[in-house]
Amino acid sequence: MDRRFTLSKRINDLLRREDGGALAELAVLVPFLAIMLAGVCEFGRYFQNYNTVAKATRTASRYLSNHPLTTQEIGRAQSLVVCGKLACTDADKPLITGLSASKVCVETTGSPKVLTVTVRIPRDTDPCSPTAGAGGASQLTYAPIFNIGALLGTGLSLNLPIAPGTTMYYMIN
Repeated sequence: MDRRFTLSKRINDLLRREDGGALAELAVLVPFLAIMLAGVCEFGRYFQNYNTVAKATRTASRYLSNHPLTTQEIGRAQSLVVCGKLACTDADKPLITGLSASKVCVETTGSPKVLTVTVRIPRDTDPCSPTAGAGGASQLTYAPIFNIGALLGTGLSLNLPIAPGTTMYYMIN
């Protein structure tokens, strides 16, 4: 009888122990926390890329507002957007992944006297109508590191367009 009581007591003790409870909760929460961390990282990277290109278009627009609108000056402004210098070489990396001179749109308003200069990255819904001496431009799309849609098992995509632009008054005339 003593043995039955001891065995029964040990089984009850084992059933009431909570040693592995925290580990089980952690195993349930880790996937959700990982997806949340990936999402926060991707949105942060998107806004960093957007801010970088917005500042680059502002710099290029400011540059063009004080220089003649020749093909050479427009090329320099496009280089300011792409690599942050007046002349990009093959060794220079673009400021963000996927950015090239073919993605930079330079537009002007006013005819025959130029009033404003706009430097922007176009969207598919708002195509580029370039000024003379500037080529057409195509959309720039953000390239995420994590495929959050695959992690969630959905078609969610963070391949969002990056399309900032800056307009400044043209100071030469």
